[in-house]
Parts: sequence; C-alpha cells; structure tokens
Amino acid sequence: MIRLYVASKKLVKEEKDICVRLVLPMEETEIWTALQKTEMTCLDDCEISDIACDIAEANEFLQSLEHDRLDVFELNVFAGLLSALPQNELTVYCEHLKTKEPKSLEEAVYKI
Repeated sequence: MIRLYVASKKLVKEEKDICVRLVLPMEETEIWTALQKTEMTCLDDCEISDIACDIAEANEFLQSLEHDRLDVFELNVFAGLLSALPQNELTVYCEHLKTKEPKSLEEAVYKI
C-alpha cells in the first residue's frame, strides 16, 4: 500500500547509497532484514525517500511530511491501519486527513 525507498544516511553522505524498496505494511522482521541490506547501523541512520501511497489523501499527507524525520516502523503502522480499514471507514478517515491536516505521522495514526 505504501511504497518507499530507504538508504543509510551515512552511506548517502559518502555517495555510496544502497537503497531498498519497501512495500508496507510488512512484518517487522522483514523490514529489519531489508534495512540490513542498506548497511544501516541503527534506525537513526535511516533515510527515507520517494514515499507513495495508493490512496490519494494518504499520499498527499505523506508527501507533506519531512521524510528525514519519519520512522519506517511508524510508516508500517500507518500502512497497516489503512489496509485494515473497511471501505466506509477508510473514506471517513481520508476525509479527516484532508480536513484535520495532521502535522505528524503519529498524529495521523493515533489522534485522528
């Protein structure tokens, strides 16, 4: 549902960026396995880019956020939330995304 590219900030600065493409939601162990392929040493070393979502309102919201401050595991929770909602609840949730304009991913997941 949510597609993104993840790389190691350290390696990007060294111009040796090794990216992995993630499609969320996925199991946490699969995320860690993918992140290890980027030679990340810790989650703080994570650089997220090119976020895209199939749901227009969610996509617009994600594009409005600062990617360098996003946590891939919070993105996974958000993707899980979107994919678990029945269509009628998803429609209501998308309206809330448009009207309430959350300032962070945590706000979109836990406070709307």
